[in-house]
Amino acid sequence: MKKKGRGMATIMFGYGYGEGFPDFSHATVEFTDDEKVLVVTAAADVGQGVLTVVTQIAAEVLSVEVEKIKVIQGDTHKTMNAGSTSATRQTTFTGNAVKQACENLKGKIYHYASLEFNSNYPELTLKDGKIIYNPNSEKSLTYWDLKRKVEEKGEILKGESTFFPPTYSPDLISGQADKVYVAYTFMTQIVDVEVDTITGKVDVKDVYTALDCGKAINPKNVEGQIEGGTVQGIGMALMEEQVIKNGITLNPNMTGYLVPTSMDVPNFHSVLIENEDAIGPFGAKGVGEPTIMAASPAIANAIYDAIGVRFYELPITPEKILKALKEKDDD
Repeated sequence: MKKKGRGMATIMFGYGYGEGFPDFSHATVEFTDDEKVLVVTAAADVGQGVLTVVTQIAAEVLSVEVEKIKVIQGDTHKTMNAGSTSATRQTTFTGNAVKQACENLKGKIYHYASLEFNSNYPELTLKDGKIIYNPNSEKSLTYWDLKRKVEEKGEILKGESTFFPPTYSPDLISGQADKVYVAYTFMTQIVDVEVDTITGKVDVKDVYTALDCGKAINPKNVEGQIEGGTVQGIGMALMEEQVIKNGITLNPNMTGYLVPTSMDVPNFHSVLIENEDAIGPFGAKGVGEPTIMAASPAIANAIYDAIGVRFYELPITPEKILKALKEKDDD
């Protein structure tokens, strides 16, 4: 017999290193001879999409097509520190570093273009990789034309920035601080499950998510993070269990250590809440780790709603469910 249940969980997640640790990211931006915009960052993209995010940020600030953006990533000969790809920090830290570097470059574009047009910078417009002289729109320069003119003077047209926000150490007694983390992400999930009381198997059918992401620079990326993180949470809730005996892992391979497959992925219904109240670029927040956290408690609540048994340890395996149902019947 299959019983249906619905559960909900709400989480908050402080991102960045936090707790007073210094946290920063550095980036540079310049124009190349092959008419590209080169973004140089040590940020590692491990599938979360930071390269897509910094590409969009650079294109937005400099008013060029995304196809013009080229990113050098993680080359230790050419990049300075961007911090680790952990703590859900790269969108905020490297995103801001790239945004500020582009703004730094943008200011230099206005400065040098004003000299070329013998004008004040409010008379100039930047559009599609060009500097347009407003009093006479037929007069224009591409960024790369300006680059060559600047270099002829023995100078360099390049933007550079380090994003290094203040962090606050917690009080050693109370553990409190003015701001323990640089910003916080919030998420609520509602999960619908079916519990088979004969086999103990749990099927996650639908997941409804409301994520406060600040500003979704790339909504598809954010939705992908929700889906990937939730599936990881499903694995934690229902199947991923390391069995250890006498210090030895008894299930060290994928035969004994189960993880979700494509057959376990539920239907997703996601809403992105854009409050734009964070310190990230354009108000964006980090959304990596927060998307994993709500699934397990929501699933546990849904199982309780379905069969009236509360579980306090993960994973909630079929064996545990059948044992709990038998004990409930015996009572």
